[in-house]
Amino acid sequence: MIQKIYEDNATGKISDERFSTMSMAYEEEQKSLKEEISDMQAYLETETDKSESLQRFIDKIKQITQPTKLTAELVHEFIEKIVIHEPGHLDGKRYQLMDIYYNGVGVIRGLTPEEMEEAFQKHLAKRKINKVKTT
Repeated sequence: MIQKIYEDNATGKISDERFSTMSMAYEEEQKSLKEEISDMQAYLETETDKSESLQRFIDKIKQITQPTKLTAELVHEFIEKIVIHEPGHLDGKRYQLMDIYYNGVGVIRGLTPEEMEEAFQKHLAKRKINKVKTT
């Protein structure tokens, strides 16, 4: 645009005064646009950093809420202590109780050996029923 008004001024289509006014206006606009580009690039970099930080946070939360393996970080974050009791025998089967003390929650009672066996038998029965339904 600046080149066009220069040519128009050179050929006499616009006056020197008009050329000067238009040229100054275009120069200010160009300067303003360059500053906006700089500001937008800084904003984009900040938003990209925020996005990457958010993604790292989401990944960390997924590891905690959907753990695929027990890590030291997960244990230290959520478990205060684990108490392993003496092994015992029931109906010829060995069992061993443990208490897990969670941070901020305390111990959540685990199942007794009898309750574990009962829950396991219910699970097997439920699987059998579901298998019959699908065939």
